[in-house]
Amino acid sequence: MKVLLINPPTGKVYGKIASPDYHPLGLAYIGAVLEKTGHEIKIIDMNAENISKNKLKEIIKSCKLIGLTATSPTFNQAEKVCKFIKENSKATTVLGGIHATIAPEDCIKSKYIDLVIRGEGEFAMLELVDAVENKKPLSKIKGLTYKKNQKIIANENRPLFKNLDEIPFPSRHLFNQTKYSYPDSLSSPVMPVLTSRGCPHNCTYCCTKLIFSRTVRFRSAKNIVDEIEQLIKDFKVKEIHFWDDNFTLSKKRVFEVRDELKKRKIKLNFAFPNGLRVDQVDEDILRCLKEMGVYSVAFGVESGNQIILDNVKKGINLKQIRTAYKLAKKIGLETWGFFMLGLPGETPQTIKNTINFAKEINPDVAKFHILKPFPGTEVFNQLKEQNLITEFDYSMYGIHTRPVHKLPGLSEDNLLNYSKKAYREFYLRPPKIINHILRVKSLERFKLNFKTALNLLNSIK
Repeated sequence: MKVLLINPPTGKVYGKIASPDYHPLGLAYIGAVLEKTGHEIKIIDMNAENISKNKLKEIIKSCKLIGLTATSPTFNQAEKVCKFIKENSKATTVLGGIHATIAPEDCIKSKYIDLVIRGEGEFAMLELVDAVENKKPLSKIKGLTYKKNQKIIANENRPLFKNLDEIPFPSRHLFNQTKYSYPDSLSSPVMPVLTSRGCPHNCTYCCTKLIFSRTVRFRSAKNIVDEIEQLIKDFKVKEIHFWDDNFTLSKKRVFEVRDELKKRKIKLNFAFPNGLRVDQVDEDILRCLKEMGVYSVAFGVESGNQIILDNVKKGINLKQIRTAYKLAKKIGLETWGFFMLGLPGETPQTIKNTINFAKEINPDVAKFHILKPFPGTEVFNQLKEQNLITEFDYSMYGIHTRPVHKLPGLSEDNLLNYSKKAYREFYLRPPKIINHILRVKSLERFKLNFKTALNLLNSIK
């Protein structure tokens, strides 16, 4: 059966500094599962492909089932695509992703969305394709929400898929890899790899556990390196970006991955652009990462004030943060730091604490984002109860959109100005400017950093 998968446009909510960073890995996994069972799959990433309405109309006419993915900020865009599909074809539309998981009833109320898949989508989508193709009842597909006689029906939840090694590698051949930028990479081609699912931690602002749960499932070292070998063979990759937040949760597995790479004589550049936890690294782990080819690690710091960290149940302390950065620099790793302004309890003073702390630990790259309290998270409920959320249009919840909440003593404009102040104070220091010039070690990085620097300067004026 012909199945079309679509990643809706996200530029309006996430910003479009350059071409998209990476291909949508979730759709690539679904595509792989469906291809393995003989279905004909096409994926359209609307961020990467400048596809015309006429071309899209031509493609959708031959499809019986069309699946889309959406975060909360991109749901409105996904619904608009579904509207276009309904107006120009007879295809059944199905929505998956984080927003479908946390707000399935809101999604299914749309007259343009026929079906909603909650949670992990690979095998629910496989069963759904079979049901649509063979006109089987939908009632037995776990994780599915649908409408019947204008009544919303939510089937029982789908259990987590336990053995990640049994999931086929993502169908990356379904994307035009030249359309992606792979930010701050040293070499190209670059590919993202995900080696685990789930997070055992309880940060109040995070959505990860809402779709993958707090149960962590790991792929084996052999399976991970098998995928890396395939990427070298099929795409000539020179660099891998691990997307895991919890790659270092199992110290034993970190060493196993290194040893498996060494055994197969694989030498690549590796980086962790999504961030590791400072309480999950020590000198042994960081040295092991360095030995396997890792050149860059990011850490989720969030705040330079311990009370704020405790408020969001981050589960780390400032001493652990200082130690992680000290060790990473000692070993010769590039460092990134992710900071979040506007967390519960934030004041002008705690924001100053964060800016000063960022300058103290001095990562090579720092990002100062303003909290976006995504629906379904504890922090969303907390701020909503206190009437501190000022915008409920989720298309405004992107990284580069205006603040959508306020705090006692901090308006939306205050938060925006403090974000600009953080960037100015951190980056417009002579030693930091020199540091960034010295970081440009390849043409790929020069091109990416030049565009990013221009946008940063424009945003902090």
